[in-house]
Amino acid sequence: MKKNILYIAMSAFLLASCASEDSTLDIAGMFSSNGEPVNTRFDQSIAYNATQPEIHLDMGSDTYTVYACSDSHATRQAHKNLDYFIEQYNAAPEPKLALHLGDLIDAQKNFACADSILNLANSHLFIAVGNHDLYFKQWSIYRDYFKTATYWFDTNNGGKKLDLFICLDSGDGTLGAKQTKWLRELLEQKSKEGYRRIIVFTHTHFWKLDESQGHTSNFGLEETYELASLFAQYGVEWVWSGHQHSRQSVIFRGVNYLVLDATQDKEKGQSYMTVDMGESAIYHYINYPSVASKE
Repeated sequence: MKKNILYIAMSAFLLASCASEDSTLDIAGMFSSNGEPVNTRFDQSIAYNATQPEIHLDMGSDTYTVYACSDSHATRQAHKNLDYFIEQYNAAPEPKLALHLGDLIDAQKNFACADSILNLANSHLFIAVGNHDLYFKQWSIYRDYFKTATYWFDTNNGGKKLDLFICLDSGDGTLGAKQTKWLRELLEQKSKEGYRRIIVFTHTHFWKLDESQGHTSNFGLEETYELASLFAQYGVEWVWSGHQHSRQSVIFRGVNYLVLDATQDKEKGQSYMTVDMGESAIYHYINYPSVASKE
């Protein structure tokens, strides 16, 4: 047993020491936050939010479209699918908004490679932080671009409430105690305000149906139970996430959990999602063109 532990430790050290600036292999970050823990990130996000006005998007209509993608893993050489997603979003008719569900980048210091996202961020495009966005202690860089990882916004039609969107920081595979308390209090308050639906979006998915992401796959059992209970109790209609790189649909206690495909160029047969938001929310998967998936 001791030999196995020593072998694993030595292998991890050698792999980490061989990692270049373009590496995706952050061994320490795979097993711990390797940077600011989730409670610290939450405190910093909420402190920033307090300096900003609340975001109420007047869509000018009861119906609009949400464009959502996840796991683009952009690098200096590979961001064609991400650019295609933004091109399709920009070409789509109003009213609309866009979401990116995390793992925007794949390697160190690559946020600038996702300039198509950066040009829209903090407008009608909203982003969740993923584990790859935090690897190599990049939280401070993420904050420089996107300011916050835990927040909410809503949509309206000339003051008529429509939909509430809540973004959660699950980059470490947990919300932490502070963020969970904030979520509970927010849901308790907002569930009484007459929204037609509540949508939660985040990076880490909730239901582990395969081993594609190993130990970073999803929340712990007790936390999954607590969050699933909160979502059901306060009438959350949809929970959207990524991380798994393959689509998944689960309905649990009346809550619809959707996991999106990846947007990463090297993934074959992947897609993004559009959702027609009206009296019902109707979603569609749109395949990326094969030319964008070839590297």
